[in-house]
Amino acid sequence: MKKKSNDYSGGSFADRMSLLSQWLDNSDKVLIGAGAGLSAAAGLNYLDEELFRQFQPEMVAMGYRYPYELFERDKLNWPPAREWAYNVRHVNFVRYVFPPSELYKKLLKLVEDKDFFVITSNCDRQFMRTGFPMERVFEAQGSYDRLRCIEGCTKETWNIKPFIDKLLPLIDSETFMISDESAIPRCPYCGAPLFAAVRSYEGYLDERERYVDWLMSATEKKLCIIEIGVGFNTPVVIRWPFERLTYAIENAHLFRVNCEYEQWPGHGGFPMVPEELKDKATPMPFDARKVIEHLYNERFGT
Repeated sequence: MKKKSNDYSGGSFADRMSLLSQWLDNSDKVLIGAGAGLSAAAGLNYLDEELFRQFQPEMVAMGYRYPYELFERDKLNWPPAREWAYNVRHVNFVRYVFPPSELYKKLLKLVEDKDFFVITSNCDRQFMRTGFPMERVFEAQGSYDRLRCIEGCTKETWNIKPFIDKLLPLIDSETFMISDESAIPRCPYCGAPLFAAVRSYEGYLDERERYVDWLMSATEKKLCIIEIGVGFNTPVVIRWPFERLTYAIENAHLFRVNCEYEQWPGHGGFPMVPEELKDKATPMPFDARKVIEHLYNERFGT
C-alpha cells in the first residue's frame, strides 16, 4: 500500500464534516489516533516561538527558536548538566505547567458515550489530565512521567516529578547548567544515568494488550477511525497501522485530520491517503481545532 494519492478532494469542508458526523453517530466503535498535531491545535505547539520563549528563555538566547530544532540535540553533545537543565524545563512545562486542554475535553465529550479507544504518540498526558478513562487509552510512546536505569539493571522505574522539583532551582541561568551535578538522577542500584522510561515502565504491556484486544473486537463491526495530527515522525505507531486496519476491516472508514503548521508553510500536514483506500478514507486537510469544535458545536451548541 505504498502508492499515495496527493488528491485532497472529497468535497467541501461541510461535505467532509457531514460524512464524519454520520460515521461518528452510526458506527459501533470509534478508534482515535492522536499525534502532535492534536496538542498543537490545543496550544502546545512545538513550532510556537512565543511559547518557547516562555519556558526556555536560555535556549532562545542561544539562538534557538522552537523545540523542534532540539529534537535531535544528541548531535550537539551537550554535557549531562545542560541536558538535564533542558529536560526538566521542557517536561515541567509540558506536563505540569501547561493546563489541561479544553479541546481534549471537547473530544472526550464527543465520544464518551461510544465504544471508543485512543492510541496516542504524545507524551504530554493530556488524555489523562482531561478525564479520558485511561483503560481506553494506549500511550504508545509512553509518557514523561517515569525514569528508568539506562543500563537496565532493574525493571524498577521512578517518578520524574521529585527530580524536577529538585533540579529546577539548580538551573544556572548564566550557563544553563545544573549547578550541582550530584543532583542529576542516577540509578540507586548501579549508579548509571536515569532516562525516560517511554516504553519500559510497569503496566506498558498491559496497556498495549488492552488496545490489541479492543481492536480484535472491532474486526466485524462498523468502525469509525479518526486520525488527528499524525505525520511522518513516527508513522509506524499510528499512521501506517491505521491504513492497514482500514484496508482489512470491511466496514471501516478512515478520516485523516491534518494540516500544515501556520509557522512552517510547505511542511507537515500530510492528510493524503493511499490510492487503495480512496473509497474507504477521507483526507481532512483542516486544523484539528476546527474539526473538533465543529462537531462539538453541532451536537452541544457553542
